[in-house]
Amino acid sequence: MKKIKIPYLIVFLSIFFVLLFAGCSTNTVSRSPEELDKITLKVMTKSQLPEGIGYSIKLTNGSPFVIKQNNVYIGYIYRIGDNSNSFTEAKIEAEGNKLDIAPGEEVILNAFIPEGIYNSDKVDLSVLRYEIKGYIDEVKDNNKFARLGYDLD
Repeated sequence: MKKIKIPYLIVFLSIFFVLLFAGCSTNTVSRSPEELDKITLKVMTKSQLPEGIGYSIKLTNGSPFVIKQNNVYIGYIYRIGDNSNSFTEAKIEAEGNKLDIAPGEEVILNAFIPEGIYNSDKVDLSVLRYEIKGYIDEVKDNNKFARLGYDLD
């Protein structure tokens, strides 16, 4: 009986190792939060106009990766209660973006927030919220990244 179990054990272990190594593909992007923190946004100019507020924003890719198909959004915090905050329903997408942003490259984006979005006592104009979504190196689900933050200074 023991002789019959050994071949089964060998086959089982062989299949296990094949599946283990097949799951460890070298095609995935290895990235740390510190590397993604090198993708930065900074407000270059803010222009108060009668129709709204215009922003010029510098997107800098300080990471070692190519940023693919990213979108940048900005908006303000909208107070919905005494102690709670919520992002305004309408976020504005910045214009002037590129499909591929190489490591070390900078892109100037422009965004305009119409006066009607922030014309309320419940909107905190002192804090600008941003969101960036995109892919690292290749447009694949496992390469997605997103960052949210406040104050682009």
